[in-house]
Amino acid sequence: MKAFIVSLGCPKNLTDTEVIMGRLVASGHTITLKEKEADFFIVNTCAFLKSARDEAKQTVKELQKYKKPIYLAGCLPKLKEKIPGTAGTIDSIKLYDCNTPRIKATPPWTAYVKIAEGCNNRCSYCLIPKIRGRLRIRKVADILKEAAGLAKRGVKEIIFIAQDTTAHPNLPELLEKTAKIRGVKWIRVMYAHPNHITDKLLKVMAATKKVCKYLDLPLQHSCDNILEGMNRPFRRGSNLESLILKIREAIPEIAIRTSLIVGFPGETASNFKALLDFVGRMKFERLGVFRYSREDGTPASRMRGQVSEKIKEIRFEKIMALQKKISRAKNKGLIGKDFEVLCEGKRGSYLVGRAYSSAPEIDGQVVLKCSGDIRYGRFVHARVVSAGAYDLTANVIT
Repeated sequence: MKAFIVSLGCPKNLTDTEVIMGRLVASGHTITLKEKEADFFIVNTCAFLKSARDEAKQTVKELQKYKKPIYLAGCLPKLKEKIPGTAGTIDSIKLYDCNTPRIKATPPWTAYVKIAEGCNNRCSYCLIPKIRGRLRIRKVADILKEAAGLAKRGVKEIIFIAQDTTAHPNLPELLEKTAKIRGVKWIRVMYAHPNHITDKLLKVMAATKKVCKYLDLPLQHSCDNILEGMNRPFRRGSNLESLILKIREAIPEIAIRTSLIVGFPGETASNFKALLDFVGRMKFERLGVFRYSREDGTPASRMRGQVSEKIKEIRFEKIMALQKKISRAKNKGLIGKDFEVLCEGKRGSYLVGRAYSSAPEIDGQVVLKCSGDIRYGRFVHARVVSAGAYDLTANVIT
């Protein structure tokens, strides 16, 4: 039978989708990219926010016109939330290993590798522990075997992901050993918790050439009282500003991506001003902002001082406007500098790719001016000639 699969949510969910496809094919099914050809549908859902759950419901509604069975996988079934018109659920939330059948859904040169599943942090706004369970760690040898197999298939960029990658106690060792795998060119770390950034990790990131000088480090806020309310206190006898400065001192060329939440219960105008000032001082290379979403079943949903949607939107717009200025200024500072760029596609008549400072899908691109054909998945050296708020334009040198 033919299955058509929709993968919603983050890269962590995408790896689950790849495992679903692998298991289907191993059991005799085939995967189709055409809805009309499908005998049944699978929607791998995200349920982190209400907007994600609404997206899942809308996706099911759109698929119902084909009058074929629709199965739900991923986070939504774990919340026992049903969607009318679906035929059942598939348990996809498991910690796979290197022997698990898996069909890659990313470009041939890039792969996500999940190094852990679940989370022990218990952030007060987050449903993840309820959905994904407690932290489970993959063994280093198992991860390395998977990475080596991917490299043999032509993967050049390994992206380590988990609900909390830096909770893996052997992450520095994993980075060093992955760098020794022939064929691997870039190694990237996503979803790092600030409480778990160690001196050893920074030393390894700085010293290991293949490790991208890029760190996805969700901070969520800068004010102590808000972080306490989020159950994300920074416990290293310092503050988040000192941590950022320490990271940049250890790895001068680091590109830091962070995410913030505005409108968390109890966030006052002065709290928000402090957050805005923090962003202005830190000048993050990459920054995303979420409006706090009041999720039933989380401690934060029962807190006093809930902030209105109107105020959340105003605060969101202010931070994004500031970050746009910061990003444009940082990008303009790159004009005249040379970078290695991974070529990935086209935008009109131009080739586009990414530098080490950008993760797939979420960060800016490099628009390449070049003569002749360059294969997708190839690395080229390019010199930046102009810059916008998010994307760079560069001439190919070699």
